[in-house]
Amino acid sequence: MKRTAAALFLLAIVVLLYRKVTRLWWTYDDAWILHIGLVRPWTDAFTQADVWPQKLFTPLLTATYEALMQLAGLHPARWYRVDLVLLGACGVALFAALRFYVRTIPSLAGALLFVAGPPLCSFATQLMTVHYLEAILLGTLSVIAFVGAFRRMSVPLNLLSALLYFFAMLAKEIAIPLPVLLVCLPERALSVRARHLSLHGLAFAAYFVWRWRILGTLFGGYGWAIAPSELPAVIVELPWKVIAACAGAGTAVGFLLVALAALGAAAALRTRHAWIAAALTFVVAIAPILPVSKEMQSRYALVPWLWLSVAFAIGVARWRSGARETLIVAACAAAIVANRQEWTATYAHAKRMSDEARAFFSMDGNAVLHAPAIPAGSMAEYQWLKEEHFRRGRGTSWYYDDFYLCGAALDGKHIYEYVPERREVVEVTARIPDHARAWCGSIRKDAPLRAEFHHRGESLFWKFGPYARGRWSVLLGNGVQAFEVPREDGFRLAGVPRLALRIRYDAPEGWVTYSPEIALDFARQPDLTWHR
Repeated sequence: MKRTAAALFLLAIVVLLYRKVTRLWWTYDDAWILHIGLVRPWTDAFTQADVWPQKLFTPLLTATYEALMQLAGLHPARWYRVDLVLLGACGVALFAALRFYVRTIPSLAGALLFVAGPPLCSFATQLMTVHYLEAILLGTLSVIAFVGAFRRMSVPLNLLSALLYFFAMLAKEIAIPLPVLLVCLPERALSVRARHLSLHGLAFAAYFVWRWRILGTLFGGYGWAIAPSELPAVIVELPWKVIAACAGAGTAVGFLLVALAALGAAAALRTRHAWIAAALTFVVAIAPILPVSKEMQSRYALVPWLWLSVAFAIGVARWRSGARETLIVAACAAAIVANRQEWTATYAHAKRMSDEARAFFSMDGNAVLHAPAIPAGSMAEYQWLKEEHFRRGRGTSWYYDDFYLCGAALDGKHIYEYVPERREVVEVTARIPDHARAWCGSIRKDAPLRAEFHHRGESLFWKFGPYARGRWSVLLGNGVQAFEVPREDGFRLAGVPRLALRIRYDAPEGWVTYSPEIALDFARQPDLTWHR
């Protein structure tokens, strides 16, 4: 009865915290994943390399989208309800796994901390991250089956655990290190645990053989590139970035939450085995984040936050009665407050993207959307979904940088943009001619600029100058896409053989200059220097 009540309580908490997600629409990479599911068989994600240009291999994600299209149609509200159920199921599974080792209240507290933690806000508002939740759920069920196999000496349960582990890896690579956790569990002797992992070893090997056969590589990635000289600093900064991501936007309460969780977890570190297990599992929890940690996003903290929530439940169970209940109440209260602070910003951003996407789908061919919050690289996929699948008005365009106004033919166009004060997309055509004349006339066309480009592997590195201060951006398509970038950095561009871009520099004094369009051909000229 207690376990049933605890499970229902966790599901209710998830609904109460994240119920507003059913008001959202498609956001982020949803259109791209829908595109794959609408034009290709679901099996292509498991067998065709061109589905994965970034060399990531998460075929369960596209299979999930395909299944949801069949079951729920293209109705986002229904998809978000499924996402809420999945998030709640993760909490219930975690509670069930913790109950093997600690009593009901500490187990419930650990599961509550997990589902209410600031990192989970992004998972509730981003359908494209459903495969993270699938990996967590399948991985947790694998742990439950593994422990059950030990305690019942059941070969079928051990086989089930290995199969769940295999599918967790197909959902998301974060599940790959799971055997490290399994070998650290306090079940019988280490040699016995290792022997029971033979089936998991086969699952591990099968996954990587499959991945190699499809992609031709064991590793993939995306985002900012890390030069060898940067690696030591990136490693040193990683723990702090993980802590900040776990704390969320409301830093004071968020950091208090992390401190309380760490305080509770500390009580679990009483033996040499506990220290070794904690260290090993922590390393494998944060190691996969390293390649993408230059731009730390909240979803990257999911596994470290899971690690801390589990450690809190195990550690706080060792506290004396009275102090234990006080710490649990304090940590859970801090989690709820930090969640609400993180939720305010996360939901507002997702709602803006939803409103912009809805407006974009209703616009005719003479409409132009200015600087949407939807990622610039995703707009072409939203255009495809609108025009090719839904057969709505063709020709709607967009731009992210006002340089677009200096060359585009705007006669007869209607310009729209999101107005935060009104929380809606409104037409701003009337003010555009005056703004365009003022903006385009203010650009300094002869200001000195310098750019060095170096293409290595599948990464493009750059260094802009001669100014040490100010803000830099890279434009594609004369402002159709724009990305603010550091003065000196690199980005992974898997499968991109050439690129034409324009550099924008914003001086601290307020003036702006642009480079002409610079054509980069990575095969013919991997190193290029341009200056004015």
